[in-house]
Amino acid sequence: MPSTETAATRDRERTRKAIVEAASQTLFTHGGGVSLADIAAAAGVSKGALTHHFASRNALEEAILADVSQKLWDAVHARVDLSENRPGKLLRGYVRALTDADNPAVRQVFAPTSLLLIIGSTEPAIQGFLRADAQRWREAFDADGLDPATSLTIRYAAEGLAGSIGTPYLTASELRTSRARLLELAEPE
Repeated sequence: MPSTETAATRDRERTRKAIVEAASQTLFTHGGGVSLADIAAAAGVSKGALTHHFASRNALEEAILADVSQKLWDAVHARVDLSENRPGKLLRGYVRALTDADNPAVRQVFAPTSLLLIIGSTEPAIQGFLRADAQRWREAFDADGLDPATSLTIRYAAEGLAGSIGTPYLTASELRTSRARLLELAEPE
């Protein structure tokens, strides 16, 4: 017979995940003015259940950012080609992920209506999370084996492309040619 503690833990995790997913989608769709009651309704839980899992809006926002950050991390790593046994594997995976017009993780981070812009909190806990996330990326790219200035330039170019996907400022052809060029630049010299 399964442990009830294990089942309860799974239910808590499932409820928490449902709240974070609903909050992300609701904020992404309707903007930062969405109430906790609206988020609870979208998640199919009571407002009391939402506040049981997240004591404050800031705690929920931090969980949303952590979820989005992990999804982007996973999307990038899923596009790393392990057969590329040369420096720059992670950077090329980053370019591939950010220039994939169908990648929802990229849209949540880099679209003009991104969750980062919607939340835009100056709360110390959220700012601390963002600093830690930025440091995780810096360390990963530092270990990637390419010149740091080249890597940074390519990353920001890919991020600019990601932010322009779906706008009149970037055609599908421009995206393809820019992606190809960034991948070339991400090769070791």
